[in-house]
Amino acid sequence: MAPALAGLLDVGDGVLRYEVTGRGPAIVLIHAFSFDMRQWDLQVPDLAKSHRVLRYDLRGFGQSSAPKNAYDHCNDLSQLLDHLKIERPLLAGVSLGSNVALNFAARFPDRISGMVLSSPGLAGHVWKERRPPEEAKEFARKHGVEEGKKNWLAAPIFSSLFDFPDALARTNNILEDYSGWHWMHTDMQVAAKPVIAILEDIQVPTLILSGKRDVTGYREIASILSQRLANADLYTFENAGHMHSMEMPEAFNIRIIEFASSLKTKGQNM
Repeated sequence: MAPALAGLLDVGDGVLRYEVTGRGPAIVLIHAFSFDMRQWDLQVPDLAKSHRVLRYDLRGFGQSSAPKNAYDHCNDLSQLLDHLKIERPLLAGVSLGSNVALNFAARFPDRISGMVLSSPGLAGHVWKERRPPEEAKEFARKHGVEEGKKNWLAAPIFSSLFDFPDALARTNNILEDYSGWHWMHTDMQVAAKPVIAILEDIQVPTLILSGKRDVTGYREIASILSQRLANADLYTFENAGHMHSMEMPEAFNIRIIEFASSLKTKGQNM
């Protein structure tokens, strides 16, 4: 496995922190809301045995700068791929990271070979209950960032974490470092086109991963995506929840590696 290469990319009105490990077909890992690239610590060693693995901090998370002006996660990712000369990677995201991957696939389908959507959200989906990130933001604005972090970790979306002590500890360590910027500021992210209206047009090979212990809304979204995306399969982790990538990392890694291998078999030119 090639040693990790870490760097900062100037994207014009900010910087993105990234790390590249390994050699081979590229896989890009995109973290969840309130997390950072450390979320992938238990994935990189396995994936980098046979792949070039890129992970990075989204704007306002980890060591990437907070937004100063209007910005676009997809444009940030595009600049990062150009900078590192990465062609047709497999995108793998968790929660917010899955949303970024799905929007990227809708806009730049020829730039990727496939995507893994773990616990994905879906803009435009009608929730039967309050959407967890909205509840967390409302609470943090009323009670402050530190209380907001405690409330977020205690939310139903993370309930299964308490049965996985290592995953809980890793989550808590990352969350402690989250600035809370997105809770306390108006996010200037450029609104994406409503992907929900064009799901059938997205042809990119897709693996959707869901946790049976996740909250209802995210499980419903996983099912919808598996039915409406033209080239998608759904796998459910029976004993894990929203953060199944951290709760069951070995099983999660196997799913990604098997899916990446299937893309090469199908001639997706990873």
